[in-house]
Amino acid sequence: MVAVSFLYPKFLFLLLLVPFFVFVYFFSVVYNKKKAIVFSNFEAMERFYDIEFFSKNFLALYLNLAILILLIFTIAGTAVSFSVDTSAFSYVIAIDGSGSMTTSDIFPTRLGAAKISAKNFIESLPIGVEIGIIGFSGDAEVLQVLDNSKIRAKMAIDSMGIGQIQGTNIYNALIAANKLFEGRNMKSIVLISDGQLNVGDAPQITRYANRNNLIVNTIAVGTEKGGLTELNTLSTVDEEFLKALAFNSGGKFFRATDVNELENSFSALIRETNEQVTIDITLYSLFAVVILFALTWIMHNLRFKVIP
Repeated sequence: MVAVSFLYPKFLFLLLLVPFFVFVYFFSVVYNKKKAIVFSNFEAMERFYDIEFFSKNFLALYLNLAILILLIFTIAGTAVSFSVDTSAFSYVIAIDGSGSMTTSDIFPTRLGAAKISAKNFIESLPIGVEIGIIGFSGDAEVLQVLDNSKIRAKMAIDSMGIGQIQGTNIYNALIAANKLFEGRNMKSIVLISDGQLNVGDAPQITRYANRNNLIVNTIAVGTEKGGLTELNTLSTVDEEFLKALAFNSGGKFFRATDVNELENSFSALIRETNEQVTIDITLYSLFAVVILFALTWIMHNLRFKVIP
């Protein structure tokens, strides 16, 4: 069963503008045609310029009404709820943005491969899964709070770069993730790093994960030989810590030496169940408004020969 809900239902009264605009449209067409035809020979002008001055352009009316209705639904915060196979977990993807992730032993770099694979993972998730994004280096930064919008999550990943503070602070990344999970029971962290822990200590990080019931799935990104960073220093992968963190928190460990292995690691983390999910469609309706507005503008300019 599909249900529609509104975050700000009080704005739905604006839908009364729809019949008002329909009335004004037809009234103006009839009134202006009767008034103008007394003074001008529009039939001759229409034949000469190949323009219909008083055409009942219902397509333009429909497009404008669609724009109005979609704008009202956007302002009202429209959401759609329905039953679907989705993931039992909410996910926070924590991506290492330390200097060692600039290493190019994985094309294009460790960070670049991690971002590509994380976005593909998000795209493969079932509808309705909540996703949060964290970037961390010497400190952790929340790039996207838990939300079921895949578009926002992928935009957050695109915005991530190498951190300004040096270091790999996985402890702070877990703290930030735990805050995002507030009120959720099924909490899964996907930690992508080369494992070069240099802020905090491993036992402290594991204790924090266990105390807060965090399942930490770790993906070690990088080859055995390692490679050179942007600063021409050799960077290898410390997979032992990442293995221990995953094992002790009930998660899974994966080793990825290329983009394909990264994507396979992500795919193994999805666990599905049938649930009632709610999707916020305000962003999608806003995109639809922009597209319809552009289409209306193009039609108007082509009709009056503004565009050559």
